[in-house]
Amino acid sequence: MAPLARLDRLLRRVSYLGFLAASALLLVVGVMGAADVVSTNLLFRPIPGMVELSGALLAVIVFLGLAEAQARGSHIVIDVATQNMGPRMRSLSSIVSLLIAGGLMALIAWHTTRLAINSWNISETALGALAFPVAPFKSVAAFGAWLATAEFARQILRLIGGRKATDAAEDFRDA
Repeated sequence: MAPLARLDRLLRRVSYLGFLAASALLLVVGVMGAADVVSTNLLFRPIPGMVELSGALLAVIVFLGLAEAQARGSHIVIDVATQNMGPRMRSLSSIVSLLIAGGLMALIAWHTTRLAINSWNISETALGALAFPVAPFKSVAAFGAWLATAEFARQILRLIGGRKATDAAEDFRDA
């Protein structure tokens, strides 16, 4: 197996694990929210820090899920401008749009990483009823942003190599 094919499979597996982690965290946030609502309405006491913790987890959920959504082609696609293009022009258009999106995601990843590093340096904690460190949340969000950036690069390389950008039909988990 060629090194690029191995890297392709590794990225898809890590992306899928990020998706699974985001899904599990989404369930956790839902349970936390439900517990807070029940506690507030039945016991007349909200659970301290639930709003802050949920907000931090939601950022992690979004960033961890980006790469897998991109890999599956699950984002909204508006093809008014490209629907009448030929295959070569459509491929070129896809490469250009992936380059732009990948560049913007790399910029987001870079700044998110800088924020995470700064958060570790100053031992940043959440403001609110429950002061918890936010650096781990920012670090995982930065990881998710870099993973999404890598997915854009993977798709660009696939298109340049003459393959489809998304591989929803390929089952990478079997190997």
